[in-house]
Amino acid sequence: MKTNAQPVRFSSLYGLGLALQFLTAFPIRTAFPWTKETSKWSVYWYPVVGLLLGGLTAVQAHFLSQQSFISPLMVSFYLFSFSVALTGGLHLDGWMDCSDAYFSYGSKEKRLEIMKDPRTGAFGVVSVLFLLSWRFLLIYESLRIAPEKSWLLFLLIPFLARTSMGCLLISAPLAKEEGMAFAIKQNISKMSFGMYALYFLGVGVGSWLAGMLFLFTGLTILGALFFLVSKRFATIEFGGITGDALGASSEGMETVLWLGGWLLLSFVTG
Repeated sequence: MKTNAQPVRFSSLYGLGLALQFLTAFPIRTAFPWTKETSKWSVYWYPVVGLLLGGLTAVQAHFLSQQSFISPLMVSFYLFSFSVALTGGLHLDGWMDCSDAYFSYGSKEKRLEIMKDPRTGAFGVVSVLFLLSWRFLLIYESLRIAPEKSWLLFLLIPFLARTSMGCLLISAPLAKEEGMAFAIKQNISKMSFGMYALYFLGVGVGSWLAGMLFLFTGLTILGALFFLVSKRFATIEFGGITGDALGASSEGMETVLWLGGWLLLSFVTG
């Protein structure tokens, strides 16, 4: 039993390390082994990494929102900056690349070539400015109207965004047979959805115990709709998913979920 359990345990830990390297800007210098098992486990950990990112921000949001000597604007900008710093803008690069590719209005092959180009075009810059400006505004408005409830948004939104990224990787077709998305997808299956269902159950129970199941339910429904739209959009416009498309979907979902969270809080407090 020990000889079989040990490799699984190490594969799980190595997978967590790979997920942290792929999804965060944490200074992890270790070169984890890349195998079928470790890459599979890395995808299992995506929602947990999302909870970690969200938890680090949510704890601060809960504390800072109760301090009367700090303005809501300052708190909002700090939390916004902190959340971006945690990922180092890794997936914002994907958003910009996809924006440049989409607005080129070229063929799928041309768009994939543009996404490979390390240079960023005007469409990418403008689109990321709009994306982040709207996200900051929605964070500020959420904290302003419901400072005692907004911490849960900081926790749930990264969780849902990274879960959606994993679901896309599991279920969406690939645009090309190369790159990070291709390398990971070779080693996973739709059985991964079972692991994600357990995560959802745990987070749902936690939201219920916190008395905010309505937020979890509303954001989950909106996130599911955005996932379906993202999957269809990537398939039609790019021929499938790429690493850039996964990053773009995660960043886009975060901003859309902040919009949904603000609307839900406005309805409850209104």
